[in-house]
Amino acid sequence: MPEMLIPKVEKEDIKVPHLEPGESAIVLQRHEKYEEDRHSETAGSLVPEHADAASERYQTYFRELFSQDVDSETMVFFVSSDTQYAGKGHRSMETAQLAQGAAISVLEELGIEPSERIINLNLGFSIKPFDPMGLDVRPIRNLVAPKMLDVPEYVEYLRDKYGGKEGLGFDLSPKAWGVHEDDGEAEKRLELGAESVYELLERTKKSITILSRYARIFHAKNEGKKLLIWASSHYDTISPLVKDVTGADFGKYLPVDYGGGVVISLGNGEQEPHLEAQEHSIPLKLGKTATKN
Repeated sequence: MPEMLIPKVEKEDIKVPHLEPGESAIVLQRHEKYEEDRHSETAGSLVPEHADAASERYQTYFRELFSQDVDSETMVFFVSSDTQYAGKGHRSMETAQLAQGAAISVLEELGIEPSERIINLNLGFSIKPFDPMGLDVRPIRNLVAPKMLDVPEYVEYLRDKYGGKEGLGFDLSPKAWGVHEDDGEAEKRLELGAESVYELLERTKKSITILSRYARIFHAKNEGKKLLIWASSHYDTISPLVKDVTGADFGKYLPVDYGGGVVISLGNGEQEPHLEAQEHSIPLKLGKTATKN
């Protein structure tokens, strides 16, 4: 097999898109580093020092984004997976809220009322907040972590056969994760009714389709504006998507940095989306099922 076109997804891959009036883009991002010890009181929540560093990075990002507002205003919509870890923290929601806080800080710095640019805060938009945490970020169900984790019998089978990692993550070894990502236990997975990596990929594409549709509706009602959708999710949604788009072998590990991600350019809605990373711009085929939904 040829080398991967994108061997690793990094923080630096989240570039500020240069949007024209009427255009949109999606930032699809992995959450920042979190407390993996399931027994910790802060399990699933962001590690404070990493959160502080991320906040500074986000502020730099949004200063550059809003500095482009010469010909048209840019509005931002924050969405996220609402996956909970070990019954405690919501690492993706916290990441999106951190990014939103950075955007608020930059807008205030620029003398702009945050609710004028952040859709989640604007009373003119009907946005359902994330009630359990009192956050303004909009949950997107199809961006959640692998649903195979909801089938304990399958997870236990992988752990018993390929090894575990006691106390951390979901107690699965890297080998066990690799077998799952390559669907190496398809027969057992089907028997137990667990989600495959290909089904996960399909629902990720559905999320992109739904957000693309939202962007088209937004521009129909807000002519001349620009739109950035900031979507915080997981390694497990981003890695398969990049593999699929670049034609990479699903059996090979494609790492994604904490806080890393890709930009999906939507243009003005009349062309197909493109995945933008590491100087590559690759058409993103959403497929019939995704489009229908």
